[in-house]
Amino acid sequence: MTNLKKLTAALCVVTLSAGVPFAVAQSAGGSASQQYGAPAAAAASAPVTDEDLEKFVTAEKKVNEIRQELTEELSNAGDQQEAQQMQLDAQEEMVEAIKDEEMDIPRYNEIASRMQTDMELRQRAQQVN
Repeated sequence: MTNLKKLTAALCVVTLSAGVPFAVAQSAGGSASQQYGAPAAAAASAPVTDEDLEKFVTAEKKVNEIRQELTEELSNAGDQQEAQQMQLDAQEEMVEAIKDEEMDIPRYNEIASRMQTDMELRQRAQQVN
């Protein structure tokens, strides 16, 4: 399986009730940090630079657009198989949108996760907008 396909298969993007987007890499074969080589402890303690935050905000806007399009398209899906293919296609687009901002998936997911609990980081992200 190609690296892109592995990333695409691992990326599942959801929106939490707080309204802050959150991306979670899921894998049956281990955590995303194990699978993609990002040590969990190092990633959790890495500061979010202004450059990382700008990349994240831009990528998140694109991911949200893709998510919105998918939501609209899913209502027209003929069957479960078609809906699953739409989701896979959208996930691949999301991965590409994140990579287009020169950000890797584990870092994107880590920042998204931190946005849930770090008010200062959220405020910094709002200033980027």
